[in-house]
Amino acid sequence: MNALQYAGTVFATALGGFDPVPMIIMAAALGAGVRRRHILRSSTLLLAGTAAWGLALTLLAGPVLRSVDWWALVRHGDVAAWVELGLAVVIGGYALWRLVSRRRSATQETPEKPAATNPWALYVTAVVFVGIVIFDPPFDIHVAVAASQPLPRVVLGWVVWALVSQLALTLLVILTLVGRQERFSRVMRRAWTAVAPWVNLLVTALLGLAAVLMVLDAAMYLVMGRFLIG
Repeated sequence: MNALQYAGTVFATALGGFDPVPMIIMAAALGAGVRRRHILRSSTLLLAGTAAWGLALTLLAGPVLRSVDWWALVRHGDVAAWVELGLAVVIGGYALWRLVSRRRSATQETPEKPAATNPWALYVTAVVFVGIVIFDPPFDIHVAVAASQPLPRVVLGWVVWALVSQLALTLLVILTLVGRQERFSRVMRRAWTAVAPWVNLLVTALLGLAAVLMVLDAAMYLVMGRFLIG
């Protein structure tokens, strides 16, 4: 993979891992009166921590991940079919739970939680977001892809990945540095409040579709001896 192809992978996986939630949290903290320096420091911790975590995993686990033929591993025999069927049940159950929870929340008014006013909670939040990014598939894909690149390119790739995947937070940091964060904070919070129900509905639908396809794929192998998606 050359530099241009790697750059495309960086941006594609970063956009796939886009997460506006940290920006919403920081914006709410700004509105609650937390000082700018804590917003900047905790945001920098999240961004730099994400890049450093990705770089560390690339150097430690990237070569091993690249050497495994995952497709051959998961597409072989009855065991793979039953595992896929089990995953389909889990994913389908999760999608159903999301749907039921959404309907309940639509019929019940829940009081809005006040934003955190303790700055140390923001630092803890940043560390938690850095830790759980490993469960984000686009992050893991970049870990494996970056393992084939020279070290300077890998470092730059992870910096870009962190900034793009947290683009909303990156913009908030830049505007906070120049003292223009209030309006951006209000606009982004309102925008996310408006689109969040539709985003959640789309995610639920995609999870349900994935579960159905996995059931059909596994059933095809168990009945006819070959996978539907091969």
